[in-house]
Amino acid sequence: MQNSNAGTSYLGHEIFESLVAIDANYQPQPVLAESYKKSDDGLTYTFTLRKGVQFSDGSPLTSADVVASMRYWVEKGSYAGSLKPVLKEITAPDEGTVVFSMKAPFNLVALMASSHGSGIRRAADVAAAGATGIPQDHSIGTGPYKLKTWTAGQEIVLERNDKYKPPAGESSGYAGAKGAYLDTITYKVIADRDAAFNSLQTGLLDVSEPSYDQYDQIKQNPNLKIGVEGAANVQYIALNHNSGSIFSKPEARDAMNMLVDKKAIMDSQGVPDLVLPSNGAFATQTNKAMYSEAGKAKWDQHDPEKAKQMFAAAGLRPGQTIRMITTDEFPQFKDALVIIQDSLKKIGINATVESYDFATLIGRKNNQPNSWDVLALMDDANPPVPSYSDNVQGMDNMGYPRDKLAPLLTAYNAAKTPEEQKQAIDKIQEFTSQNLPTLTLYHARSYVAYNPKVQGYDGWGLEFANTWLAR
Repeated sequence: MQNSNAGTSYLGHEIFESLVAIDANYQPQPVLAESYKKSDDGLTYTFTLRKGVQFSDGSPLTSADVVASMRYWVEKGSYAGSLKPVLKEITAPDEGTVVFSMKAPFNLVALMASSHGSGIRRAADVAAAGATGIPQDHSIGTGPYKLKTWTAGQEIVLERNDKYKPPAGESSGYAGAKGAYLDTITYKVIADRDAAFNSLQTGLLDVSEPSYDQYDQIKQNPNLKIGVEGAANVQYIALNHNSGSIFSKPEARDAMNMLVDKKAIMDSQGVPDLVLPSNGAFATQTNKAMYSEAGKAKWDQHDPEKAKQMFAAAGLRPGQTIRMITTDEFPQFKDALVIIQDSLKKIGINATVESYDFATLIGRKNNQPNSWDVLALMDDANPPVPSYSDNVQGMDNMGYPRDKLAPLLTAYNAAKTPEEQKQAIDKIQEFTSQNLPTLTLYHARSYVAYNPKVQGYDGWGLEFANTWLAR
């Protein structure tokens, strides 16, 4: 719930179900909800639960479980942070109905459908939560699989949930009916990518998430198949809007945008099948409800000599150093900064690159806001709502004009038709282009490699509903 990392979401979606979930086209579909209704003023969402749904221990799903789970999600969930300011209350008028009351219109269904932490648990399990979250022996859900064993740092084993009652509709993305064809699913924790790859080749593993460096080798192996995952990340550099950074000045941000060769950085990854141009957008082109090319013309600009003049006009002093930081847990971030560092050097600007473990990086960003200028990181390229994205919100930097952003987000949440919503998205995207909280570099997709005996698998993450093993 607090960790939206892909690894946690894979397991979560197999054990827990949400009221609604996104399909393969990133559209919300009912799952534990039989239906839902939004009031005309956009302030009330009413969900009617499916009848006959049971948790894996045999206890029936009731609205009390949903209310407890949703309140916990709002309190603890990483995705739910943007909902907190506008949520009034969550209530259950009867055992089969749940009502969300809002202070202002908000696109609740999209957020809930895309949130990794919105799975429904028993109310008693939520009540058992302590300082470190809900205990593992309370990991009970309504999904196609249930937790069998969990050995921290080694493996997690799931087994078929015989109490699973699938929703209506064909399986698509995280929505629709799921087939629990496997007796067990074992997730091995293997930190060494080479060891994981060798285990895949020798048959000790059936499926693995290898590194980009291993892609070509796997693609040429006739005994392995490749599936490109449905989700994507947008790789970006954040520009510090704090007063202690040169990028507090819009002229400097425009100069950096003019300097950075996004295509060269994308091409440096060396795996054309897995990277796509961002076009400046905070969402992928596959997410039709969120994708916008407003501001693309500015993002396309690239003129190092003009960038040099713009940096000077912004007040960058001779000899002044641009300080760039990132995490060493993702080598592609440092690679991008090294390319940018070289581009800066060519126009006579000094730059440093420092790489930290992820926790230290975030600590420096939050606790030493004037100690850096550029930060390389990634974000979900299929954000549930615009306000979730770092590429819209600006990494919580002081000085970012949220007073001007807020009305645009309000218009998005108040939109009553897809056309109105698309107009609102275009305006938000144009706003980010003008203010440049970040420079999106490219979109990156993960991939999986698997043994051909794995059947029915569509590569939608390391999730194995509808999957079986050929004999």
